[in-house]
Amino acid sequence: MKIELLQGGPAQKPSGAARKDKVPVKKQNIFASSQMIVFHPVLEENIHIRTQYFKYLRKLIRDVKWDKRKYTKAQIAFYKDKLCEGQKISKFDKNIDLISGFCYLIPFDLAIMLGFHKKLVHTDKSTDIIDNIVSDFNLPWEAAAFLEKELEAALGDETAWKDVVRHKGVKRYLQYLNLVKENILFIKKPPYNILITATMSAGKSTIINALAGKDISLMQTTACTSKIHAIISKPFEDGVISEHDYNMFINASTEELLEDNENNRSSKITVSTYFNSTLGGQRMILFDSPGVNSSEHPEHTRICQDMIRSGKYRLMIYVLNATQLATMDEEQHLETVAKNLGRAKILFVLNKTDQPISREENIFEMIERQRKFLSAKGFRNPVICPVSAYAAYLVKKSRSDGLSWLEQREMDNYMYKYERHSLAEYYEKQLHCAPMDSSEDETQMLFQNCGFAYFEKIIEHLLWLCLS
Repeated sequence: MKIELLQGGPAQKPSGAARKDKVPVKKQNIFASSQMIVFHPVLEENIHIRTQYFKYLRKLIRDVKWDKRKYTKAQIAFYKDKLCEGQKISKFDKNIDLISGFCYLIPFDLAIMLGFHKKLVHTDKSTDIIDNIVSDFNLPWEAAAFLEKELEAALGDETAWKDVVRHKGVKRYLQYLNLVKENILFIKKPPYNILITATMSAGKSTIINALAGKDISLMQTTACTSKIHAIISKPFEDGVISEHDYNMFINASTEELLEDNENNRSSKITVSTYFNSTLGGQRMILFDSPGVNSSEHPEHTRICQDMIRSGKYRLMIYVLNATQLATMDEEQHLETVAKNLGRAKILFVLNKTDQPISREENIFEMIERQRKFLSAKGFRNPVICPVSAYAAYLVKKSRSDGLSWLEQREMDNYMYKYERHSLAEYYEKQLHCAPMDSSEDETQMLFQNCGFAYFEKIIEHLLWLCLS
C-alpha cells in the first residue's frame, strides 16, 4: 500500500513534544473506559437488590469522603441512574444479605468510580474500605488479602488477574470480569493521537460524526467552537457518550454534546465514545481543532496553530473542500502545517466530492490538480482521499437511528451518484488499497463507492504500522 510512503512537510527534527502520545495522559485515561455498570451482573436482579447494591457502594465512598471529586460524583449519579431507575434513595438500611453474592465485585466498581486513581486506591482509606467489606459481609479474615488483590487487578495488574480468576467467589462472574480486564488493559495502552484540521466549511465535523457513527460534533457552516475537542475511543460499545466541558456528564445528551459551556475557561473539551467503524476498539484520541479562517473569531486560528505546533499527534487529517480549492485561507493554513508537521504523517481528505460529480466535473482530474498544488506547497507524496462524509454519515445513521424521509431521499440520491462515479477504482489503483468485496446491500456499496470505507481502512493501516 502506498500509504507506507506517506510523509509530512519538509524534513525537520521533531520537537520534544512530538512523541508525547507514547505516554498516556492520566487525566484522559479514565475517559477511555467503557462504562462497565451497563454489563454488570447485578442488573439481572430485581430493583430492590440493585438499589441496595448502589446504596452500599455510595456508603463506602462517602465514609472515606471520596465523593467530593467531580469524576466520582458523576459516576455516583450514573450508577444511581442505571441501578435505581429513578427510585427515591434513602440511606443504606444494612440489609446486607440481599447483595452478599456480589461482594467480590465491589472492588472493581470502586476502581471505576474513582477513575482508576492509584493515589486514592493505595491509601489507608482503601484499607478501611476493605476492612468494612470483610466485616459487613462476615467474610473470613483472608478475604481482605483477596479484595486487595482485586483492587490491584482492577488497576491493570496482570499477575493479580491470574489469582483473581481462580477464586471460587468469582467463578460465576468470569464472563463479566473478562470484559473488566479487557477494559483496563485497553486504558493502559498508549493512544494513537490524530489531529483533524481544516478551514471553515470543509465538512470536518461531518467527517468526525461519520467516523464515530454518532452525532458528537455540530455540523454547520459557521464557526462552531473555540475549543480543542479530544474525542477518546472506548474498547467496546456501552451505549454511552461521556463529556467533560465545564461539567462532567458520564451519559451526555445530544444537547450537552453540541453546546459549549461558557463557564469552561480552558481550551479543551473531552468526549469519549465507542467508534462504530473499522476503527472500533482501537486505542486512539481524535483531536478536533477549530476552523482557522473565521473573521469573527481570530482566536480560533491561534488555538488551532498552537495544537499543530505542539506535535502531540501521530497523524494529521487535513480536510479539503472539493468546492473551494486553493483559496488564500487554504494556502496560509497549508503553509503553517508544512512548517510544523515534523515527523507526523498527513492524510488529505477531499470532502464533498458529490458536488463536482453533480456538475459533471472530472473528479480524478481535480484530484490530480490538487496533488500538484500540494506538492508545490512542500508536501512530498501527498496522499489524497476523496470522500463524501455526509453520504457515509447517512449510511451509519441508517443502521442505528434510522433516517427521516428527507435523509432517505438524500441517501438514495447519493447511491445514484456514486454508482455512476464510484471512487473505489481510485483507491484501488492509485493508492493500492485492497479491493473490497461487492455487496448486495445498497448502503454498504454506497459506503464503499463514496470512498469512506477505504478512508477508514487507510487510518487503520497507519495505526497498525505505528504499533507493529
